[in-house]
Amino acid sequence: MNSNYFYRLIWFGCLSVCLPIILGGVVYYHYAMQQGISRFQENSLVSLNMIEQFTEKSMHEVEDDLLQLALEPVILDTFAMPNYGKNYISQADVLNKMAIQKSKNSLIGDIYYYSENANIILSHSMGFQKFDTFKYKSDIEALRKLHLEGQWVYLPESQKSGYLSFALKMPSLTTEASQGLLMIQLEAGQLTKYYDSLLSLTKNQSIYVIDDQKRLLLQSRKPDGHESAGISESVVSRIMSEESRNNYFQIEGPDQQNNYYSYLKSMSGNIYVFTVPYQAIIGELSWIRWVSVAAVLIFIGVGVLLTIVNLKWAYNPIVKLMDSLDAKARSLSIRAETLSAELAQSIPPLMERFLQQWLGGNFIQSSALYDEFAKYGIPLDRNYAVILVRAENRLKDQRFRSEDKSVITFVITNVMTELLRERHALEGYVLHDADGHGVAIFHFDRSVPPEKAIADTTRYAETVSHSLLTYLKLRVSIGIGRPYTHIADIRISYRESRQALQYRLYKDKATIFYIADLEGRQKPDAFTYPRQTELHILEALKKRDSRLACEALHEFNQSLKSSDSYNIMFQGHFVLLSSIISSVDRKGEGIPEILEYDLFEQLRGKETAEEMYEWFAQSMFPLYEKIIDENYNTRGKLIIKEVQAYIQNHVSKDISLSECAEMFQTTPSYLSRLFKKEVGMTFLDFVTECKINEAKILLIETDRNINDIAYTVGYTHRNFNRIFQRILKMSPSDYRAANR
Repeated sequence: MNSNYFYRLIWFGCLSVCLPIILGGVVYYHYAMQQGISRFQENSLVSLNMIEQFTEKSMHEVEDDLLQLALEPVILDTFAMPNYGKNYISQADVLNKMAIQKSKNSLIGDIYYYSENANIILSHSMGFQKFDTFKYKSDIEALRKLHLEGQWVYLPESQKSGYLSFALKMPSLTTEASQGLLMIQLEAGQLTKYYDSLLSLTKNQSIYVIDDQKRLLLQSRKPDGHESAGISESVVSRIMSEESRNNYFQIEGPDQQNNYYSYLKSMSGNIYVFTVPYQAIIGELSWIRWVSVAAVLIFIGVGVLLTIVNLKWAYNPIVKLMDSLDAKARSLSIRAETLSAELAQSIPPLMERFLQQWLGGNFIQSSALYDEFAKYGIPLDRNYAVILVRAENRLKDQRFRSEDKSVITFVITNVMTELLRERHALEGYVLHDADGHGVAIFHFDRSVPPEKAIADTTRYAETVSHSLLTYLKLRVSIGIGRPYTHIADIRISYRESRQALQYRLYKDKATIFYIADLEGRQKPDAFTYPRQTELHILEALKKRDSRLACEALHEFNQSLKSSDSYNIMFQGHFVLLSSIISSVDRKGEGIPEILEYDLFEQLRGKETAEEMYEWFAQSMFPLYEKIIDENYNTRGKLIIKEVQAYIQNHVSKDISLSECAEMFQTTPSYLSRLFKKEVGMTFLDFVTECKINEAKILLIETDRNINDIAYTVGYTHRNFNRIFQRILKMSPSDYRAANR
């Protein structure tokens, strides 16, 4: 028997060791996996940023090369040349210009110019060609039909050679019709090689570049050389509908498996999408699982070993203790004869338990119920009334902790019991209900008028309230139910006492509430909801004026109190809370965050006007300001970064505060304040600084004249010299001489 007990101890000790370690290992595994996935998400966005910068720069450079070529006089002059098809000198000049542009950029595949008047093609790679014999004749015909000039597109013949094409319709000097096309081809494979060099996490990653018309421009390749699987239109539509510039999500892909998508939207309208099967991510992070399992097994082994050793060392004293307990158990049998007397002393607690169950509705009316009343000596032929005593502001009293509720209940019921013994005119029972409130059930002779019974009950309630406040500094509210002649109606009087306490919501100065007085008073004829005061509260919150908001809230409380209606008082505060949440929604900020707090459930737990006022002033108003401030700061910083990038990329333009405010959907005054706060200088000073910095680079790295540099950064020659001299205390020419 002792041996079995010893082995049970060993099993219990081992389980005590194993379960926490296993639970800790599971928690660590999930945490590590989440961290791994988070790092993967961050890396995917970094890769997309690098790809976006490389691709946009490459495509813009090619576009600029084509635009520069289109403005060359040797091409523009061809529109007015008669019999251009035989003007070989001019054709040679065009081919020479094409060669220059091709040599500047290794990504360019071929450049060709099609003249409709002469019906000839001038190609950098193939030279002079007749239209009918030109290799890419079908591409030109496709451009004519689809009107795809001015944008990147895959054309039938060029796509076979791996080229992404960009075409410009050449203008006519005499008519509005096109007189030709200037086409440039980009080697898509050169870009996708760069993509593949960044795909290092798993073998199943893919990169897609999609334009604003949902057309696939570029995509990465798998290690075996085959193109990766496509991206579904539903995924593209979802990405285009997202308001954020970059994000990530998880959804079922076209291959019917759960895929991870990360995207980045460029300023040009192109969308860069990174995708990988979610299981591939999990597979790459599988080492975390094995590390977690190994660590758990090691800790379990050490823990089990220590448990067995310690139990063997501690078991001998336990054996002695068990022998001693056996002796004690034998001696306890001698006291069996005294249990009947002790059982008689347990009747009051049993009666209290019975009354608690009866008040809580756990019994139904039956003949057996009357037997229970008779069993505990509760008279049946009397009138009954119930009072309920509730402690106020228990959590605000620094003498008590949240777990001291049972102590407060014990104090209240003991005071009620002592006072009931002193009042010989009252008879009854004191107990506590399931919510920890003090309850007194009084019974009166049926010859006593109901008015006298309630008067005696009220005086007792006043004595209880005064005693607790005077000697224990404990404020209570007391609800009194009507007296009833039937024993089964005790529960009705109890419910009425609870209902009476609801009127504390607008009668916060009172401490004793008799249900008949409260329900029988005359209601006011009409009540108008204080809408104007509600607007004052919202306006004060928008201005971050907590003091003014609390003053308006006090006025709002007083207006609702004038209704003398529990429902109006209660629902009015719910309407105010709804208005505050709606104001957050109208500002377009923080509505998901504010709904996470379950505010209506919190407000529903407040039972007095004072508690509701304190909840709004101390919880709701600070929460409102916190959410608005967090979203204000996040959105403001993003706007400033975008404005700074726009200014730096357009130094040649005359950039105004109003233009930027309209572009980023805000007001000039807000943008000006935000710029000063985040950047530390005014909007105009930052624009000037960017222009002067660009001018300094041009002065040092180029031989362009001062007038040309001034025009490049958006100034006249005179203004440029004046501003440059004011900021750097020297002229542009002196700066060039000093820094070369």
